[in-house]
Amino acid sequence: MLSVIRLSGRIATTFFYATLLAASTAVTIDLKSQQVLARDLAVPLPKTSSQNVFLEGEQGTGTTKQNIDSQGVILKGYDVVAFFKERKAVKGSSELSATYQSATYLFTSAANKAEFAKDPAKYVPQYGAFCAYGVTVGVLADPEVPDAFLVYKGKLYVCGNQGALKDFKKDIDSNIDKANVNWRQIASQ
Repeated sequence: MLSVIRLSGRIATTFFYATLLAASTAVTIDLKSQQVLARDLAVPLPKTSSQNVFLEGEQGTGTTKQNIDSQGVILKGYDVVAFFKERKAVKGSSELSATYQSATYLFTSAANKAEFAKDPAKYVPQYGAFCAYGVTVGVLADPEVPDAFLVYKGKLYVCGNQGALKDFKKDIDSNIDKANVNWRQIASQ
């Protein structure tokens, strides 16, 4: 059974990268000393106050988790429609917003907001806007800036950084299958 760890902000990012570095090694977290331990290597965790909220709410028949900030904004305020139309991460405006499944989406234009309103489910990032590659290994990692992304078969996948995106794309269909299995378990906890 997959063991899921819920972390936020820089702690999740540090843990995610420590996991990648020690892929074949047992990794533990010592929360008292705030260190990630891999073999004999101790990596200090950054001291941070959690800025992200991992929302758990009802969606249809299942539970969903979303990577939103303390204001309820998803994708760090980047325009989700721009990922599809412009193929780049573009910061949206709080004056152009819409709410879907308890998350606030920001847009760069009224046209993008209208496009989203027609079919919001089409634009929702996979795995609640957590790092798609992280979900393949059972970790909820928060992308610092969602500029490492992929629109594949009409779905948006956001990764923590370009390295994670590259690894996610290596065997994309297999990674999506793994992430989907892990996400069902993560989302139900």
